Amino acid sequence: MIQRFLKRCITWIFVLGIAGAIGYFLILPKILPLHCKNYVEKYAAQYHVEPSLVYAVIFCESGFDPNAVSSASAKGLMQITDDTAIWVAQQIDEIDADTMQITDPETNIQIGCWYLGWLLEKFDGNKQTSLAGYNAGHNKVAQWLADEEKSKDGLTLDEIPYAETKYYVKKVALVQKAYQWLYRM
Repeated sequence: MIQRFLKRCITWIFVLGIAGAIGYFLILPKILPLHCKNYVEKYAAQYHVEPSLVYAVIFCESGFDPNAVSSASAKGLMQITDDTAIWVAQQIDEIDADTMQITDPETNIQIGCWYLGWLLEKFDGNKQTSLAGYNAGHNKVAQWLADEEKSKDGLTLDEIPYAETKYYVKKVALVQKAYQWLYRM
């Protein structure tokens, strides 16, 4: 009786181990892909942004669809608005604001990484605040930081008043942790 029980336990452990391995090695990489890896690695390094954060933003913003367009007319993998793209292009010598193709994956990732790096620098490396700025706009976040009801120290958001932005920040942070766990980033 005990032997039969142990045999069943070992069988179930083996089956669960195989199922876990299949999920980890075959299914999760399909759910959390590493598309445009060369561009992500290049521009994340150039603009001092964690690659896992870039992948998480792409995952949450466009689901890796380079032709995605939001209701706010944000475009491409990292969902960049025309105004942001033009402003960032003016900061980067390599991009011509007049001829750039915002849905081109390399251009979009370069602009998105530069902007994320800029936000991280502007908000003293605070990822939550930077992601709120990426979603709601950096000027809006600066207003929230100046409001003592939303930020006690002027650096960290204690309250994110937009439900969409609050959800976005949590979602990107969770997806980033998944990328870090799966790919050891």
